[in-house]
Amino acid sequence: MASEYGLNFGFRRSDESVRVSEGRFRTPTTGAPLLIGTAVEIDPSNPGFLRACAANAPLVPGVAGLLVQEEEHLRGIYETPAGLMDSFNFGVAKKNTLSVITTGAGTKVWFKNSTTQNRADGRTVTGVTLLVAAGLTLGSRLGWNGTAWAATTTAADQWMTVTAVDVAGGYCEAVLLR
Repeated sequence: MASEYGLNFGFRRSDESVRVSEGRFRTPTTGAPLLIGTAVEIDPSNPGFLRACAANAPLVPGVAGLLVQEEEHLRGIYETPAGLMDSFNFGVAKKNTLSVITTGAGTKVWFKNSTTQNRADGRTVTGVTLLVAAGLTLGSRLGWNGTAWAATTTAADQWMTVTAVDVAGGYCEAVLLR
């Protein structure tokens, strides 16, 4: 099953016999909202919460993985009115909201950078770089550099193998290793 979570991340293959969604942890209550598809880990200093992984963090199933927030489209009465929602909002995790850590060897995902866009109603949506595409080739290994997915040759940092890439378009598909 293919699915998307906004403009920058989605699943190409999400076989539930392969994909593992670990626990229900809350996203941070402070700081910039995390993007869906970010590398996250359980926050040991804040039980019940997640935090973004540091650069070069290893993939540790059950502790670290891709951030997925299944209900980010459900807004409360004090949040952005439905009339101002668009596909950009779906890629941003709501703060202090239950989410899961996703892993599973063979789970296939995609990442795409987006540029700043002006909407018809006058809003400007800031561009997102979730992937450092420069230098990626078929078979490259991806790791987390602290802010985006990027090529890595260090075995301990490798989370995924690139299975399709469009460097100019800032796009790749990759399969999780664990």
